Amino acid sequence: MSFMKYLSLAILLSLFLSGTIWVNSTQAGISASEARQLGDSLTSFGAEKAGNRAGTIPAYTGGLSVNDIPPDFQKGSGIWTNPFPNEKPLYSISSRNLAEHADKLSEASKALLRLYPSYRMDIYPSQRSVAYPAWVLSNTLKNASTARLTKEGLALEGAAGGIPFPIPKNGNEVMWNHMLVYNGYPAEYRGRNWYVDKTGRAINTGELKCSLQSDYYTPKWGAEELKKNGNSFFKAAYHFTAPPNAAGNAAYSVDTLDPVEQPRRSWSYSAATRRIRIAPDYTYDTPIASQGGITTYDEGYLSLGRLDLFDFKLIGKREMYIPYNNYRLVFQSRAAQILTPNHLNPDFVRWELHRVWVVEATRKPGKRHNISRRIFYFDEDWSGAGMSDAYSRNEQLSKGMFIAQTPLYDVQMPLARCYFAYDLLDNRYTLIQHFGDPGLGYQLKPAGFPPLTFTPDALPNRGR
Repeated sequence: MSFMKYLSLAILLSLFLSGTIWVNSTQAGISASEARQLGDSLTSFGAEKAGNRAGTIPAYTGGLSVNDIPPDFQKGSGIWTNPFPNEKPLYSISSRNLAEHADKLSEASKALLRLYPSYRMDIYPSQRSVAYPAWVLSNTLKNASTARLTKEGLALEGAAGGIPFPIPKNGNEVMWNHMLVYNGYPAEYRGRNWYVDKTGRAINTGELKCSLQSDYYTPKWGAEELKKNGNSFFKAAYHFTAPPNAAGNAAYSVDTLDPVEQPRRSWSYSAATRRIRIAPDYTYDTPIASQGGITTYDEGYLSLGRLDLFDFKLIGKREMYIPYNNYRLVFQSRAAQILTPNHLNPDFVRWELHRVWVVEATRKPGKRHNISRRIFYFDEDWSGAGMSDAYSRNEQLSKGMFIAQTPLYDVQMPLARCYFAYDLLDNRYTLIQHFGDPGLGYQLKPAGFPPLTFTPDALPNRGR
């Protein structure tokens, strides 16, 4: 018996014998028969362990490990090199063979293929490369029996340190799983945001140094400790170092597991006025200036923030082409190489076939938002990889977003920070948190940050 299977069964058995499992299955937890699947036919985080019938999606065997470190990787550099350097595309999808692959393409991908003759998708061998630390897997198994949604799916209780719903039952559970993907916090990065206008001109809209923290993923905390210490799952404190008109500006925001009682709190610091201000508009459909105004604050990493404006319907699973293992795009390419007119240079984007959870988000009657409907596609291995289609108020496909994940093999954790979005109506796009140019990179901070890092008062120092 494998170590992870033994760990899964041992934890579930201890929970069952202690009487803490299935106290109220209508509000929290999964059935006993479903629990037995975790670590058996399903991975500890709820994905199908087996490959598909066609053999085009492999079985999950644990993901990349320390034995898969490429020889050119330099630990501590903030740059992760490609662990699959010799792999070539199996085939490419263009407007010519779009119909042959249409059932595995998002609507945004189809639109890009139809719009631009130069656009293509290079399909590589599927690699289920995602791995997790043992303590995250252990917490995920515990969460399976204790996590529950409250306040009409807007708040989460009874979960900490892992995927909250390894076997999701509804759209809101899937959305919380995505927002709580493990990305190796605490961490700090230096990255650039780029905007390419309709003329093909690439504009640096923001170079940032950003500190990231998730109290939800504090290793020794359970749900009660997390709640007593503020209940946050995502903190971001950043400042701009470029372009000149933004350099010195800083901001801080925090999201919690109960955005009804503790809504997102945000502050900004202006280098010009040297004043700290509360920033209540850093939410919902407010456009993000440093991303060219193409994306909005609730579209961070596809979805981030309160879920009260939409109804989320779980459609099920599909096999789809999604960005995966994009080390070359994220870490090993210069912006000048990849920012071509109309779309990213296809030579640098890797696509793979994976099973995804599909969720349809429909704007609630009486609610206001510049998007009427979204379709989300999330990797079943909960790596953070995925994409979304967005429809404007007149039900016209208006935007496509994609996350380019890159698992960190030396520490066995997913990483999904870099993403890109296309404005399909105005022929513009943006690339967010790219780390390939000199001086940029992503650094893990296992020792954490000084106590005052995530406070509004620290913003002037960040700006300086």
